[in-house]
Amino acid sequence: MDSYLIDYQYIFKLKTVNLLSKATYFISGLFIAEKRKRNIERMCEVNGDDYQGQQQFITDSPWSALEAMKIVAKKANMTLGETSGQVLLIDESSSKKAGKHSVGVSRQHNGNLGKIENSQTGVYAALAKDEHFCLVRSKLFLPEEWIADEKRCLQAGIPKSEILFKTKPQLAIEMIKELDGEGISYGWIGADALYGRNYEFRDALHKIGKKYVVDIQRDHCIYLERPHIYIPKSKTGRGRKNIHYVTDNESITVESYKKSLEEKDWEKIQYRKGTKSPMEAHYHVREVWVWKQGTQDSQRLTLIIKRTNGGLKYGLSNFSISEVSKEQLAYMQGQRHLVESSFKDSKGELGLFDYQIRKYRSWYHHNALVMMAMHFVLETIIKNNVEQPLLSVRDVRLQIIAILKDNGVLIEKEISQMKMRHKQRAYDILRRYNLTHHLII
Repeated sequence: MDSYLIDYQYIFKLKTVNLLSKATYFISGLFIAEKRKRNIERMCEVNGDDYQGQQQFITDSPWSALEAMKIVAKKANMTLGETSGQVLLIDESSSKKAGKHSVGVSRQHNGNLGKIENSQTGVYAALAKDEHFCLVRSKLFLPEEWIADEKRCLQAGIPKSEILFKTKPQLAIEMIKELDGEGISYGWIGADALYGRNYEFRDALHKIGKKYVVDIQRDHCIYLERPHIYIPKSKTGRGRKNIHYVTDNESITVESYKKSLEEKDWEKIQYRKGTKSPMEAHYHVREVWVWKQGTQDSQRLTLIIKRTNGGLKYGLSNFSISEVSKEQLAYMQGQRHLVESSFKDSKGELGLFDYQIRKYRSWYHHNALVMMAMHFVLETIIKNNVEQPLLSVRDVRLQIIAILKDNGVLIEKEISQMKMRHKQRAYDILRRYNLTHHLII
């Protein structure tokens, strides 16, 4: 772990002290401590560091979380390989919180719980390719009630320059521009319907030259041909001039459009490899138009409808049908599942939400250290992909625990147990593909 963190050492080397060892202890605690017990007190119990020192390191120390995230992004971009095949995934995640003192906490929609709850929400960006992923940037969402109370913001350590309400799509655009400015390269952007339904979000991506494949909701309106947009003339020639654009073209919801399709309009496509079998679905793809009501703005986009036994998924992309194939669009839409995997592993295995902190700086510090741990795991998995193709985040974490505990005497036992797990998993995969006859017994 120490050698891995060498690239970060300039961040933790302050004028009077070098905090690299504190970062090492913290990340070791993320690996060793169990789920829901990765607060500073519990981690200090398992990694042997002092509580006050770690608390100060996370809460008050002036090292830059943003600089750490920049290194993670560059490393992940390089580790994942060919950048045109990488996707930048945007999503938000909420953590349920008691009380009202934690920075940004309020009664707000918690997507993880599916209801309004006292929560703290962050907007995240992850780089992903094939089945590999890594969180690389985050922004804390500050509800309007916080922005309206400057004193509360300052008490939580929010810089005055950040006491400004920004929507989640606006925070996402900020992250995208930051990453682009740092030279991070990827093929397209993926996001769920919270972002995909937002005209300003899609328009901002278009203006900075970014390709995207985003989800939309079933009631999203489209036009099947380019709408004629104009400002109507006054019927009487008197009074105020009309300033709002209108169109005589009829819009239709994507759900209504789907109902008009016949079976011949669908095509069965394999969109990615599954854990146990290829993932297939029926797709319908066509060019459509969208219009921001009252304005002159319209966009020509590609509508993607995915049909499975589990239901329907609707998406929009600014890739034209002539630029990419239906198979490529299906693959790109399907890659959005990786952000859920990213959250699942970063929360369950690396303690993304297992913290007891209240301040603005400490929220970013914790996020940055989790991302550093996440990239270490990503790099380990990819380096060992040939010999251990089924290596998981949990496998890596268990091996790190075995190395760090009891002077590494348990590592051989853990590797042996991992190989048994992989053997059983490989058998399950081959059985699903009806290829068990290829096994060498």
